[in-house]
Amino acid sequence: MDVVLDIKQDLKLVLTQEMKLSLNILEMSLYDLERYLIKATEINPLIDVEFSNNYGKKYSSDDEEFSPLDLAHKEESLIDYLEEQIGYLKIDKKTEFLCKYIINNLDKKGYLTLSKKEIKDLTKFSIKDVEKALEIVKNLEPVGIGASNLEECLIIQLHKKNINDIVLENLIKYFLKELSEKRYGEISEKLKISENKIKNYLEVIRKLNPIPARGFYMGDVTNYIAPEAEIKMVDGEYQVVMLNENIPKIKIKEIENRENKTFYNSAVSLVNFIEKRRETLKKILEILLERQYSFFSEENGKLKTFTSKELSEILKLHQSTVSRAIKNKYVLTEKGIMRIKDLFVLNDTKEIVYSLIEELILEEDRKKPYTDQEIADYIKGQKIDIARRTIAKYREELGIKSASKRKIKII
Repeated sequence: MDVVLDIKQDLKLVLTQEMKLSLNILEMSLYDLERYLIKATEINPLIDVEFSNNYGKKYSSDDEEFSPLDLAHKEESLIDYLEEQIGYLKIDKKTEFLCKYIINNLDKKGYLTLSKKEIKDLTKFSIKDVEKALEIVKNLEPVGIGASNLEECLIIQLHKKNINDIVLENLIKYFLKELSEKRYGEISEKLKISENKIKNYLEVIRKLNPIPARGFYMGDVTNYIAPEAEIKMVDGEYQVVMLNENIPKIKIKEIENRENKTFYNSAVSLVNFIEKRRETLKKILEILLERQYSFFSEENGKLKTFTSKELSEILKLHQSTVSRAIKNKYVLTEKGIMRIKDLFVLNDTKEIVYSLIEELILEEDRKKPYTDQEIADYIKGQKIDIARRTIAKYREELGIKSASKRKIKII
């Protein structure tokens, strides 16, 4: 009797908590990293973090006078807050795009100064589509956002409070200047209401917010873009120089007793993860510089075909790791501040689809991940005709699990 021994080896990658944290830190933008480290100082008493603001001033989380307000330029902007709310809504990609377009065109008060027709002409969508998106924006918090002027802003707030008074609305629409100048007699005569009634209305108006953006950062979006490296001429050739001054620095306090050993190990790991993030980013940029050297060295240099897949093969990293490492990262060049991902040039449709799949899945809601059909529908919206089964095939080639296996189960 022949005995056949059939051994099947099932290899599984089990991510430890440390590995997960390392990958998360790799993916973080500088803004996200700073917010994460602020929270870390609240949990781990051995961690002291030194930050720097846009003006080069240093702040230590261990200073008695340290306040999160010192980093106010990094705090959540109104745009962040509104786009986060949009992310929770079940709306199609076209409407989502228009909503974000509107949000990114609000002025510093939170008003929309573009007309519907201007938005239609600029985006090439229909007036109906624009009106639908604008109505969604006007229903976001803070109330009054997206109004075209002060009068509309105040009336939106009235309706939100279920106050539907046509006289009060007319007072707001046509007599705000007279109200500010206390010309109550003139208003009384024109609206046929008593001065006492006008003063009562004025008390209602005073409880409304004339500037819905108040309390949120509304400066230039470029204040959020802090390059982590620079590609510049050094000793006659272009080199990658890491801008370490932009990256928060962690100092570990001395151990006082054994109980602090866990905190100490955690702090050491955090330092190592941030250094690994820096080293990985530098390696990526050095390879990009080598492949795209003529782009940086020549005045009219063009980017050459080079994909994240090729780079991942050179570095012997998974393609998803490369995607994480370059996500929301910027590099300073003689041609301005550039997104690192823009230094890649895809050479065919398959590579473009690969990139779109990864981008979507990296940013999806893990409680409700995208199905292959939803991904296919999105990519078709990018003028690429593709079938669901092709998406499934490419997803598997990228080593990405199906939607059901990516979903986080809430217990």
